Amino acid sequence: MRNEMPSADQQQVVVCKWSAHLISTMLELTPRVSVILDDFDVEHGDVDWELLSKAERVYRVGEFDSIEEIAAVASDLLVRGVSPDHIVSFTEFSQFGAGYLAALMGLTDDTSQHVAFRDKRLMKARVAAAGVPTAGWMTLGDASDEKEVAAVRERLRFPVVVKPVAGSGSIGATRVDDPDELAASLRRVVADPHVKSRQVTVEEFVTGQELHVDALWRDGEPLLLTVSAYYCPRISVLDAAGTAGSGQQDPADGSYVIDPEEDPALYRTVADLHGKINAALGIRDGATHLEVFRRADGELVFSEIATRLAGGWAGGVLSECLGYEVHEALAHAVVTGRIPPARPTHRFLGGMHLRPARAGRITAIPGVERMLSVDGVLRAQRIRDVGDRITLTHPSEWCAFVVIGADTREEYEALAHRVTALLRVEVAADEWGSTSAQDA
Repeated sequence: MRNEMPSADQQQVVVCKWSAHLISTMLELTPRVSVILDDFDVEHGDVDWELLSKAERVYRVGEFDSIEEIAAVASDLLVRGVSPDHIVSFTEFSQFGAGYLAALMGLTDDTSQHVAFRDKRLMKARVAAAGVPTAGWMTLGDASDEKEVAAVRERLRFPVVVKPVAGSGSIGATRVDDPDELAASLRRVVADPHVKSRQVTVEEFVTGQELHVDALWRDGEPLLLTVSAYYCPRISVLDAAGTAGSGQQDPADGSYVIDPEEDPALYRTVADLHGKINAALGIRDGATHLEVFRRADGELVFSEIATRLAGGWAGGVLSECLGYEVHEALAHAVVTGRIPPARPTHRFLGGMHLRPARAGRITAIPGVERMLSVDGVLRAQRIRDVGDRITLTHPSEWCAFVVIGADTREEYEALAHRVTALLRVEVAADEWGSTSAQDA
């Protein structure tokens, strides 16, 4: 591992996945950029091949989980004498491959470090060993093993949450309230289609406010750190008491940035906790997306962390916090160790996911122009179209995002309610039925 970092324009960077903002900024800072694209990037990413022609080399892999394909990239770099200073992975599903590549290229002495960034068991074991409060948990390597299931019933306090060990976005996560229902609930768990392992972890349910902390780091110091609160804990978004029961009149599916001037003590506590977590996992550079619960007594309980930028609406919110694209900030953080000064567009910022109150075929969904026409909406993205089927089987079945901003807390809260009332996603029953998960 290298101790001295070369000058910015001499640093060699490998970027995993396509991002126009990130790659173009990287190329402005250093010409020594290699890019790895997967099939999803090529088929759906609207790749700018003219921009990529400026990179030193471009590799294509079917997927980042392929050991063979990542090893082939590493071998090609090694025989060319390329010695990367940074390997940048900013999406969930390039993490394992990027971490494996870093290990092959000699960028880390901890060969299982990247696994701890995705596998919730190794992650929690390392964080708990550092003295950070975490929920009680157990591994369940084989959900059909009656002895393992019985051990979970005996040792954990219910309710519990069953999660895929390397899942994301609460996909495949299930709450189980009754120990006697655990075995049956495990049989009904809908597998996360994005992950290959069927191993799960079972965690004690934590009550309280769910926060997400998004940060950029260099040499262990935060260049950017924002604390946001979800309107509703992610595991509860689809409950009847949430959006589905309110007719989408209340902002339930989204989050808002907590103003550091309104709660400086929280930011100090979060920064201290984050430092302990980073030390436990060996995080010093790049982006992180941390989720914690704040109990009624103020204690923060670790949930999980990812070494990537936040997904959903959060990236747009971070860009408004900075006053420029967050991918550009990530590039500067990696190569120069600094980011351009932040110029927030509004003091109070947040984002929401717009989705229907029940499952079915979409009959109406606002377009980007319509969403942006609402005063206070700063960014908008529509993912689904009329005719698409929405199942409401997990909270991350994305339909449309909006990022909103205001200059006072009162104006922000009024805007959030106005947006959810004006921008609605409507559905009708289809041939598959329109029964949502909570009605089943």
